[in-house]
Amino acid sequence: MLVPAAPAAAHDELLASSPSPGAALDSAPTEVTLTFSADVLTIGAAVIVADGAGKDWAAAAPAVDNGVVSVPLVPALPAGGYEIRWRVVSQDGHPISGVIPFTIGGAAPLTRTPVATPATRAASDAAAADTTPQDQSAREDQGIIRILLVGAGGAIIAVAAYAAFHLLRRKKGTSQ
Repeated sequence: MLVPAAPAAAHDELLASSPSPGAALDSAPTEVTLTFSADVLTIGAAVIVADGAGKDWAAAAPAVDNGVVSVPLVPALPAGGYEIRWRVVSQDGHPISGVIPFTIGGAAPLTRTPVATPATRAASDAAAADTTPQDQSAREDQGIIRILLVGAGGAIIAVAAYAAFHLLRRKKGTSQ
């Protein structure tokens, strides 16, 4: 119980995407594909393809197949700047997220924050969850402390139950 926990393994990470970050496409893609370093959980996967006005151009919910997440897009996206805002849950249960900008038809990349809608607000919250390594390390330290406190609490309860059992047993033995 008092042995320090081993450091947490690295979370899964995005290895590749189609379109790739900063891609300048001549024509609209038919789908977005995200490839991760390991399988991701099907629960909690979210992908939004937002334009400058915050409109989501994803045509369906994301499909998760092993370490690949794909989303079909609405046919014939107009020329413009877009952001793929994604969030998945890695195998270790931690959410990971990010934003991938791309453009279609020679348009300028998005340079402003899109209008907040319920869909873009969820994606923005997901992107905000993407933290720096220092923030991640602090969260992992808090998790270790929480585990140690829960373990210590369980040990205290176990010792109290053991003591109560022996105290009652001793009283029962002396009353005979």
